Amino acid sequence: MKSRRIEACIGFVKFSLDVEGLSLTQEGEEQLRSILDEDVSANEAVEAIIEQEGLSTVEYLPPAQENADYPGTSVPVNFFNIKDRSRARSLAARMANIRTVEILAQALPHAYDFELLKSLHASLYGDMYPSAGMIRTSAASKRTVFCQPQFIESMADEIFGKLRHDVYLKKLDRDDFINDYAYYMGEIEALHPFKTGNGRAARLFFYLLAMNAGWNIDWQSIEPDRMLEADISAIDGDYQPFISVLSPAVFPL
Repeated sequence: MKSRRIEACIGFVKFSLDVEGLSLTQEGEEQLRSILDEDVSANEAVEAIIEQEGLSTVEYLPPAQENADYPGTSVPVNFFNIKDRSRARSLAARMANIRTVEILAQALPHAYDFELLKSLHASLYGDMYPSAGMIRTSAASKRTVFCQPQFIESMADEIFGKLRHDVYLKKLDRDDFINDYAYYMGEIEALHPFKTGNGRAARLFFYLLAMNAGWNIDWQSIEPDRMLEADISAIDGDYQPFISVLSPAVFPL
């Protein structure tokens, strides 16, 4: 992989972590670069983390509801039975970082539909959560209320059907691309289809979609706090903050 592309992949991971209030360690960055340089595989990197942390899935017993939190906690059921929220969140992010660069090193998808979004989520978080790629079954909110679970499938059909009709935003001029891109990012943010990891999966989906449409995004030039505020505004139907955040960062591939 070319040096510029490697830097773009690392930059995307760093931005995703910044939005989540986390950061990429030097050791973590070196590990990602070794994957992009094809010195180690993503599976080997994940296995190294599991060994380093002294973890095992041997004692994992699937509960009646895998798409749930452990009782008395806000920690999703996971293969390692980790019930400490901070540790679970950190471990999930480290594994998702690895899967992110693995996906970015592959050929771009051709269809940008709900199945792809679910597949990306399953790839990002499948090492940690049995619920990865599954539609959430409980209500969710974070400074605003997201789509109710019983309506996620029907709303997804509507959103992705429209995106397909719009030819996945290909052959648009820059301003039209940014406007439509902001609209769809807001729609998926409001959909919030998964129990956890929605932001990471959606950003990866839209990064791939942008490149497929002939555009690159300088993620590290975007302020994470402004992106979070734009997320909230978009859910309320105001896409201008998204447009303002994205506009300086979008350029031809």
